[in-house]
Amino acid sequence: MKDLNELKAYMDSRLKENHFVHHLGMSLGELREGYAEVWLDVEERHLQHTGFLHGGVTASLLDVSTGIAAYTQAPAGKNVVTAELKISYLNPSVSARVKAIGRVRKAGQTLLFCEGELYDVQPDGEDRLVGTATSLMIAVDIPLKSQNS
Repeated sequence: MKDLNELKAYMDSRLKENHFVHHLGMSLGELREGYAEVWLDVEERHLQHTGFLHGGVTASLLDVSTGIAAYTQAPAGKNVVTAELKISYLNPSVSARVKAIGRVRKAGQTLLFCEGELYDVQPDGEDRLVGTATSLMIAVDIPLKSQNS
């Protein structure tokens, strides 16, 4: 099992170094073995033409959250990349803040099967499900950047 405090610090730095993720403004919330939360404060640039959260932003949040969850269970020295991502859009997102949750359902040495949900964070505490995802992540030999490089 990986040290989750070290992993959280490492993943926080990786998110900041990822130009696309940084551009969108995603941040990592809770992280534990097989589980990751990714948060986004919704801005006008995240919306589509009728004022809802753009589907591409929804897909990106679900991809990143399931990918980080998969990374927590990938073999040491491996990175993970997305092989397949299926999104189901269930409700339009109209909240000022959203939360994506990624979970590993089955982790092998190479393939990691994940599920995710995206929620509108409501002021009354009743989060509303916006979309779901299934993803297939692959553990690969892409060299990992060290925290010091």
